[in-house]
Amino acid sequence: MYAIKIIALLLYSFLGYVAITRPLTLESNLCIGILLSLAIAHAFECVMFRRVIAEAPGNTAWHVLNTFLFGIFHMFYMKDLIRERGEQPA
Repeated sequence: MYAIKIIALLLYSFLGYVAITRPLTLESNLCIGILLSLAIAHAFECVMFRRVIAEAPGNTAWHVLNTFLFGIFHMFYMKDLIRERGEQPA
C-alpha cells in the first residue's frame, strides 16, 4: 500500500514540476489538465466515501487528506482498519 502512495506522490511531483518549469507549452497544459482532473475526481471520492471516512479510527481530517491524495487506495486501508475493530464498513 505504501509503495502505491509513494508512486502517486512521485507522479504528482513530476506533473507539478513539468507544469511549473515549462510554462505556456503543450506539456505544461497537459500536466495542469491531468492534475485538475485528478483533483476533481478525488474531491468527488471524498464526498462519496464520507461515511467510511467518519467510521475509520483516527483523525478524520487525516483520512480526508489521504483520500484526496490517493483516492480508492486509501479507502481500502480505511476499510481494513474498520474490519480490525470488528465492525462492518459502510
